[in-house]
Amino acid sequence: VRLPDVPQLLRDAVLVTEDVRFYEHGGVDPRGIVRALWTNVRKGRVAEGGSTITQQLVKSRLLNPERTLARKINEALLSTVLEWRYRKDQILEAYLNEIYLGQSGGSAVRGVGAASRAYFGKEVHQLSLTEAALLAGMIRGPNNYSPVGNPERARERRDVVLTRMRDLGKISEADYRRARREPVRARTTPANGLMAPYFVDYVRAEL
Repeated sequence: VRLPDVPQLLRDAVLVTEDVRFYEHGGVDPRGIVRALWTNVRKGRVAEGGSTITQQLVKSRLLNPERTLARKINEALLSTVLEWRYRKDQILEAYLNEIYLGQSGGSAVRGVGAASRAYFGKEVHQLSLTEAALLAGMIRGPNNYSPVGNPERARERRDVVLTRMRDLGKISEADYRRARREPVRARTTPANGLMAPYFVDYVRAEL
């Protein structure tokens, strides 16, 4: 999907959840890293990540998933190069089209356009506030917060996103209260008959 087709509510939900300083940093956000470290130390577990949207895009498109110091350094360097070369809106558009958002009928759901159709049966520009918050909340753990597989967890995570949007002035108190009252609704997609869906996704990526 093109960025102008993505409703502002969804953009705001993703930014406040994943990278609130996206339009201010240069690919790597030292303040975000320090904040994430402090949150994780305080809670005694990994509760928050310090990666920017640019870093997540680099990790998804250009690097393997191994967790090593060398890969993190490469990720930071490539993120900086990406920020030099492309406009912020181009990076955000690529991210919104690339992000993994769970499984649907044995196939990976990638991008907010595919997720809108898979979970709600509508195009991305038709999403409501609650649906936008739910999709943004899924980014951290698409299968853990799936509205199909884990509707209660999905609702809790959605409400966290709504709270953050309200606290940062992206939505009003009235909209926040109204959205929190809405139940989680998602359509169940029939299996598409694919055998070995993870392998099929791997082959598609290679192609």
